[in-house]
Amino acid sequence: MFCYHCQEAKKNIVCDVTGICGKKENVSSLQDLLMYSIKGLAFYAHKSLELGIIEAKTDQFTAKALFSMVTNVNFDPADFVALITETNQRRNSLRALFLAAYRQAHDTEFAETIPEEAQWQFESATEADFITKGATVVIDKEHIEDEDLHGLQECLLYAIKGLASLMVHAHALNSEKQELYRFIYAALSYTLQPNNSLESALAMNIECGEMGLSAMAMLDQANMAHFGQQQPTQVYKDVWEKPGILVTGHDLQDIEELLEQTAGTGVDVYTHGEAITAHAYSAFKKFFNLAGNYGNAWQDQRTQFSKFKGPILVSTNSIQQQKKDYKDKIFTTGMVGWPEIKHIADRKPGQAKDFSPLIEQAKKCEAPTLLTEGKVTVGYAHHALTELLPAITEAITQGDIQRIIVLAGCDGRHKERRYYTQIAEALPENTLILTAGDNKYRFHDQDLGTINTIPRLLDAGQSNDFHSIIVFLQALQKSLALPHFNDLPVSYNIAWYEQKTIIMMLALLSLEVKHVRIGPTLPPFFTPNLLQNLADQFSLKGIDTVENDTAAMLQGL
Repeated sequence: MFCYHCQEAKKNIVCDVTGICGKKENVSSLQDLLMYSIKGLAFYAHKSLELGIIEAKTDQFTAKALFSMVTNVNFDPADFVALITETNQRRNSLRALFLAAYRQAHDTEFAETIPEEAQWQFESATEADFITKGATVVIDKEHIEDEDLHGLQECLLYAIKGLASLMVHAHALNSEKQELYRFIYAALSYTLQPNNSLESALAMNIECGEMGLSAMAMLDQANMAHFGQQQPTQVYKDVWEKPGILVTGHDLQDIEELLEQTAGTGVDVYTHGEAITAHAYSAFKKFFNLAGNYGNAWQDQRTQFSKFKGPILVSTNSIQQQKKDYKDKIFTTGMVGWPEIKHIADRKPGQAKDFSPLIEQAKKCEAPTLLTEGKVTVGYAHHALTELLPAITEAITQGDIQRIIVLAGCDGRHKERRYYTQIAEALPENTLILTAGDNKYRFHDQDLGTINTIPRLLDAGQSNDFHSIIVFLQALQKSLALPHFNDLPVSYNIAWYEQKTIIMMLALLSLEVKHVRIGPTLPPFFTPNLLQNLADQFSLKGIDTVENDTAAMLQGL
């Protein structure tokens, strides 16, 4: 096992026995083989696109397969056996189509070198055989010829997984862009080439950042088309007297369908983690059974879920191994999976998912135990931020706002993440904080006050909504008549954890943003030489002490 997909890799180096997330060696091996197989599929998909061959079902499958490997999404070996099997079947089908089309177009046989990832065939689709094969394609640190290049290519693979997750969310709402599939195939095929350079690998990463912003914009448009615009909304953290169902994750359509099916049943629906953003969309305000938000970010679920009393629906990347006394109340859906955990099947065309198992179980449960009280405000996506644009522009011009600090990203278990609470507390009263993702749970319940009636803390939504922050800041640049994006009085401090937050980092680099901070530790696949390269080109850096970073950010450094 060799896994450093997330910020919590053991000793910030690698999980080599079992994952901090709960991933076992068998699942790690299967994920390695799935990525190996997807690269082989991408080789023929990339070549096929050059001949005008588009297989829409294979495109959508590829995005889902990549999404399954995002941190804390799927831990079920049976799911990966099925995904590996289908990947190779689709590759073989696409290979036949490509070779026939190539022969017809060029009147000769295809003669390029075929990478081994595109040649591998299995004899039997068993978990044991796939695990054995997966062990042969795991990262072999001792035989990496160029660690700097390897680090950039690993970064690209993780970013592609994050990109795919955005595409899956958008496709669920009938929205997709062919250019994103084209990029994924091109990028995966790129990693199969033998003589890549640091320059080309960095360029591919930067392009992935651009594609990430494009995917976020697509998802944002799809969300607005289906659920309306986000509006500043107060969300309560107390509980009602009825039994409830708790939803954690990012999928808004799951929440909507669950609300429709629980209406009139005596069962309330609560949000958890990044699902809190659902309260801000206009389409959800008609549901009186949408109660409040329960608990904090994903990493607290093992202590908080049992206190909820009712069933939990995990819709995207936020599942952990559950305690035995609560395991029977966990349900997964979408690409999420855990062995022996009940799974809600995908919706059939024109139909909703069937959440009746959760509803029937909830009716027999007690009401949730109160965790916290009070309220928080969400819903400052780009439309709400645009309404504040004149006031923020004036406050900056008059000197009432000294600096805007973007504290976005994903939360995690490490004690070092107290840093983000302390940063929010240490920032002076003439600074605004923009946030997106569940890193906000480190500070969103603090009363940070206002600047000229403008709330000092503006929550743009999920990690998927990072696009909203960029759209607003681009509008602010025009409003202040600044020639360059870097001229804005804005500093970026990104809490990375998994693949979607890697997309955040690359998106900022694609905009040539300087002085981005990444924490609480830097990605372990970034070698010292690579970090120096990124520091020289982009002034990318890790975090320091709260005092030093506060002072530096206020100076634009």
